[in-house]
Amino acid sequence: MIDSPMTIKIRMSFWDILSKYAAVIRMTWIQSLEYKANIVVGAFAILSGVTIEYLLWNRIFITRGITEIGGFTFNSLIIYIFFCLVVGQLKSSWVTSVEMIDGIREGELNKYLIRPISYFVYHFMLFIGHNSLYYLVYFILITGTVIFLPEWVFPTVSHGIVFLITLGISVYLSYTMYFMMVCFAFWFGEARALVIAYNLGTLVLSGQMVPMQLFPEGLRNALHYTPMPYLVDVPVSIATGRLPVELWGSSIMIGLIWTVVMTISGTILYSYGIKRYEGFGG
Repeated sequence: MIDSPMTIKIRMSFWDILSKYAAVIRMTWIQSLEYKANIVVGAFAILSGVTIEYLLWNRIFITRGITEIGGFTFNSLIIYIFFCLVVGQLKSSWVTSVEMIDGIREGELNKYLIRPISYFVYHFMLFIGHNSLYYLVYFILITGTVIFLPEWVFPTVSHGIVFLITLGISVYLSYTMYFMMVCFAFWFGEARALVIAYNLGTLVLSGQMVPMQLFPEGLRNALHYTPMPYLVDVPVSIATGRLPVELWGSSIMIGLIWTVVMTISGTILYSYGIKRYEGFGG
């Protein structure tokens, strides 16, 4: 069967788009490899964070003379926090967001308006590319955890697969939320403070520093009506076997709904903001 000219054109357009953004990822790989120390620093940040949490919670358990808190034993809590730090690092795109905000303020956005690329997708590819090397390092750390502490993470293969799915949702959802804040730069002269404040807030509210199960019940219930649980808590709860299997489907569905809501919201903000953009400094 011979494809119609329209089918061939669509197929070529798809591959052109795919190769275009794949080139962006390759470019960021080359740039990232020039600064190998960043990978070491990133891994050290995770390990040092776990060490601090270990010493802090160890003192709490010893001082209070307890063996369990909020359903966590000491070992399960440390493993949970370790995974929270890893997921939190992978989904963070605040550095990319600050660069985007500066680009809007300084007129650098001009070069994206005259090129056949999507501002949203282009920077998402940059974000993925810059973090790709971290993915490899953290994959090694997670693999080491599975090998040496098999009873604490990924009880079954299904847990690992669903963890990767929810991790992908977490990364994309996080980017869309940062993108929304980037768009406020069209209206406000200093939007970086908003991004930094949000980044600090999510360290706590998403469960990255303290498990959400230890939050007051009222706060925990309120957060379930926000995207926060799907940034860190849900992927980590699946990896550690704390989220019941019957809740996996609803968690994935709600997470996907939030990605759609945030993507549409960011697109609307950008479409209105670009009308106000005057390109000063370009």
